Amino acid sequence: MSATNNDFARLIAEHGSPLVIISRRELTENLRRLTAALPGVRLHYAVKANPMPDLLGVLAEAGSRFDIASLGELARVSKLGVETRDIVYTNPIKSPAEIASAHKTGIDTFFYDNLPELDKIAQVAPGVQVMLRLGVDNPNCVVDLGAKFGCPHDEAEQLLMAALERGLVPRGLCFHVGSQTSIPVPYMQAAVVCRSLFNKMALAGHPLRTLDIGGGFPVSYKTPMMDLEDFCKPIREVLGGYFPNTEIIAEPGRVICATAATLIMRVIGKSQRRGITWYYLDDGLYGTLSGLVFDKTNYAFECLKTKNPEPCVLAGPTCDSFDIISKNEFMPGLELGDMVLVHNVGAYATATATRFNDVPMAKILVR
Repeated sequence: MSATNNDFARLIAEHGSPLVIISRRELTENLRRLTAALPGVRLHYAVKANPMPDLLGVLAEAGSRFDIASLGELARVSKLGVETRDIVYTNPIKSPAEIASAHKTGIDTFFYDNLPELDKIAQVAPGVQVMLRLGVDNPNCVVDLGAKFGCPHDEAEQLLMAALERGLVPRGLCFHVGSQTSIPVPYMQAAVVCRSLFNKMALAGHPLRTLDIGGGFPVSYKTPMMDLEDFCKPIREVLGGYFPNTEIIAEPGRVICATAATLIMRVIGKSQRRGITWYYLDDGLYGTLSGLVFDKTNYAFECLKTKNPEPCVLAGPTCDSFDIISKNEFMPGLELGDMVLVHNVGAYATATATRFNDVPMAKILVR
């Protein structure tokens, strides 16, 4: 974000802390960069990454489509006037009531990765299109989604034919390589598997028309990751070579919203414990920094002072010993009221925050 230290101080004086500042410019620029890196790929922002209405509105105005995983998320984007043709409902496990309700609103494609799910879809929404999700084994990601979702590759052809047997229309295949993938190779490997299945279905007289490459595009936190253009180049080349006349969609979340937000906290307490200085902040693991727990994010912390950094511990405001943000920080001596900044908190941080201890959640400002 382009805000200066003086801007942060002014905003805290006006709005209080903790405060999350979201940049409209950064959101739209991130969307533009990924669009340029993956030309021809329809981008559906993953609402679960950050479902804040104002943020969704910025992306809708910028031309983004949306990826949802629940009826609540469907309601959020529908309130913005987003047409169902610009929404993909990618959760492969849904209750019959969810399927029926989504179908009633106009969702015409449902995702699945197993026979029981297929049976639910066929019973509640007969004749709809379906997308089969393939499992991905990827050790080079931070959050592995393959353990919970995706069918084994050797079962995929059977599951595609099972859809036909139930009167459904196989539209295509999808995969997700896992969140924060450090290298593009898993996308390329998955594309090879998908090409083979596309060929088999075409030979059987039931050609597929859509490939969904999921999300997982990396963002640099404390650990640097590949530049987005360099990351996407081999993916772009594989898709162009293997799927030249195919509708291709993606579900980016983190890469769109992560770098667009900064958290400002203030020191509300200070103590010496076993020779180490502890700073207690007005946000923590149960709040905006929940991403340290649920998302395994390695945030970097900074303050406005620069002289004589010392080892310290950062802790959150709740009355729970679990609420320790970081045990291995180095910071100059801080006083009550001093600010601590955390950049790149736009993804998952506010989405998974809680109200534990009735501690107020951070105020969110979109500007």
